[in-house]
Amino acid sequence: IIPRREVVLATGTAEQLREALGYDVLEGDGIGISAKLRKEGYRLCNTCAIIRPPRSSHCGDCDNCVMRYDHHCPFVNNCVGQRNYHFFFGFISCVLVLALMVLPALALHLLNPRKERAMKNAAKIDQRMSLFFYMLIGVGVLVAFAAFLSLLLWAYHLFLIVTRQTTKEFRRGIANIDEEPTLCAARGPQLFNPWALVDPKDLVSRRRH
Repeated sequence: IIPRREVVLATGTAEQLREALGYDVLEGDGIGISAKLRKEGYRLCNTCAIIRPPRSSHCGDCDNCVMRYDHHCPFVNNCVGQRNYHFFFGFISCVLVLALMVLPALALHLLNPRKERAMKNAAKIDQRMSLFFYMLIGVGVLVAFAAFLSLLLWAYHLFLIVTRQTTKEFRRGIANIDEEPTLCAARGPQLFNPWALVDPKDLVSRRRH
């Protein structure tokens, strides 16, 4: 996350951000951007009132600008970008592996030639036991569907990694200006300190100005 203008001013981190990013996020006092930066792919965020670097974007859900923005993931309720994309790719890889491990175990159980005898014996003990086998079949169908969707999602992000694109760049046909990798690039420093102590009144006053 790139801090908003009022947060940068309230925390006094403008110089720290300048050293980390190599430019002044508050250039032009939030009302303009130089032709040099614009040519290099930098853009002014009217919501955050800062200059954001190439490949970054403002997330409407988080209401902040995110470095190398990929997408906002509803499953983890967070933005996926420069500092956590490899965690996200690891997450969907683990989901896919888990689904592929569960399917063979269910198949071995459901395709067991002794299954019919086991169902009859279980039904003699308790009629409700037979429902357990049908529940397993239903779970197997759901897992198979989840595995298929996970495979599609994993393959899609593998394609993005190979082609050095983010989800937003691919969907909108935006070129990767700096040719930076999507997965293997440096995470970069943390730009926003969520534990910084600021006066709420100071934030409101700076936002108004």
